[in-house]
Amino acid sequence: MLKAVVKLFALVVVIWFCVLPPDIAQAQMRMGPLSKEAIKNVPALRTTKTCEGCDLAGATLRSFELQGANLKNADLTNSTIKFTDLTNADLEGAILESARIEDTIVTGANFSKADLSVSNLNGCDFSGVNLQGAILRAATLNKTNFANADLRGAMLRAANFSGANLNGANLDGANLCNTVMPDGKLSFRDCRQEP
Repeated sequence: MLKAVVKLFALVVVIWFCVLPPDIAQAQMRMGPLSKEAIKNVPALRTTKTCEGCDLAGATLRSFELQGANLKNADLTNSTIKFTDLTNADLEGAILESARIEDTIVTGANFSKADLSVSNLNGCDFSGVNLQGAILRAATLNKTNFANADLRGAMLRAANFSGANLNGANLDGANLCNTVMPDGKLSFRDCRQEP
């Protein structure tokens, strides 16, 4: 009986990785299966570097070369982006809610007006990156480098910057209510009493 189960499992693994293209095999969703559109968009993104306004929700983008890619207004909700190069990529208005970005190069990328709510960017290097008007509400940003980043008008309410580098970052107009600052202290700037 055990041998039959092991053989069945091995067959499923072989079919999964041999029949499906590698990009689709790597694409997965934390909360459920990928949509048909997302399954189609993942391999297309690797070759075209363009997915403006498309559905990539729940996808895992691992080891993608996306320098200069166009991901404006793309839906990357619950996605994982790891070991990927997003140098000079345009993610303006992209939805990255609950996303996880790790070991990824974002030098010169545009995240203006992107929604990174509840995302995990621990240890990432966002130095000099455009995050103007971005939403980072309740994001986990421990030890993330935001040196010289443009965070003007960003929603940083309840974000956790513990141990992060904000040296030279432009925080003009950013909402820092209930935000944990790099020194571990809680900021109450921009907290307004409800009438």
